[in-house]
Amino acid sequence: MTAKIDPTTILLLGNYRPALTVARSLAAQGHRIWASLDDDAGAAGSSRAVEGQWRNTASIDPDVQYRALALFLADRPDIRVVFPLAEAYVRAFYAHRHLLPDDRTYVMPNQTAAEVCADKGRLLDLVTKAGLPVARNVTVGTYEELRDAARTVGFPLIVKPADSTIWIGARKVLILEDRAAFDAALTEWPSGHAALIVQSYVDGPRLNLYFAAQHGRAIRYAAVRIGQTDLPDRTGLATDGVTIPLEPSLRDIGDTLIAKLDYHGVGCIQVLRDRHTGELSFLEINARIGGNHTITDACGLELDRIAVALASGGVLDDRLIVANDGVRYVWTTGALRGAAIALRDGEISPSAFLAQVLQTLFLAVTTRTHITFRLTDPRPALILLSRALPHRLRLFGSGRPDSAA
Repeated sequence: MTAKIDPTTILLLGNYRPALTVARSLAAQGHRIWASLDDDAGAAGSSRAVEGQWRNTASIDPDVQYRALALFLADRPDIRVVFPLAEAYVRAFYAHRHLLPDDRTYVMPNQTAAEVCADKGRLLDLVTKAGLPVARNVTVGTYEELRDAARTVGFPLIVKPADSTIWIGARKVLILEDRAAFDAALTEWPSGHAALIVQSYVDGPRLNLYFAAQHGRAIRYAAVRIGQTDLPDRTGLATDGVTIPLEPSLRDIGDTLIAKLDYHGVGCIQVLRDRHTGELSFLEINARIGGNHTITDACGLELDRIAVALASGGVLDDRLIVANDGVRYVWTTGALRGAAIALRDGEISPSAFLAQVLQTLFLAVTTRTHITFRLTDPRPALILLSRALPHRLRLFGSGRPDSAA
């Protein structure tokens, strides 16, 4: 049973995919919802569930953003709960908590968990010491160290940012098959990065373990196998997935990490399954509502409501509830937009593009759970779909648009 709090006004920080689901879910519980309007990528502000919008500063500097938030909250004492959703807000929260009013509720995991999960090198060290399965990895801070790490780890390998809010060019992860691919992709140290992680490549599907935890003990789990993503190499944002049974090895990873971090709040653990051996390999933890949060809502886990209840001091029944398997979701606009951009950039052929569009449309009409579309609140999805049309994507332009919607 989810602890309830009295209806209040809640500000959602981050105009990206789960904002719509969270807004709809919390509004249905009687809360009045405000959404931040950080950019033009999302469409949460157009939802019937959202009563107002806060237009944040255009600066990407978290200090500037949080100072602007503090001023806004000082002028809006009616906003009693602040719910960071986007990773940039989550990562910067505790470093800027002192700027914010003390008389509000901030929906965040406990500080230790949030800070360890934000530091990928520190998190990988914790995972290794806990004896959990993880691919060989090295954290580096210079170009020379990067090249040495590639020799140590061996090919194929991946290179990913230690700070996942900063991509390497247009990619969140680089998959490099051999030294030639490494030399072509990384001629110098990527600008804007303090550290990178070099890790052995694991060939296989990604599994997401969405969870809620109360003082280091899991109370909700939903295991999801990711299908396609919005990038041809499957390193992008997931566009479809299905819940699967919670196998003992995956639960062990979840239970161990939640206990080690004394996790209190909601989050998402990601692992990879080696398609050749079937073994699991830890990838990362997102200390926030997952990007495809809609699937947990469809399974009745109420993670957003639990997050608010825990942050408000509520005590919940610690009985573990696991999502049913076989529940599928689809993100149609993300899949169509990804396919169009891949065609434009020469990453897929016209025939592959057509096949991907047909598969996406098939999933759209045969899947009940959609990331953005809801029959009773269609406007946000229609806005996002209009942006996925070719003339809106500027097929002959350059650069990948923000995929936060």
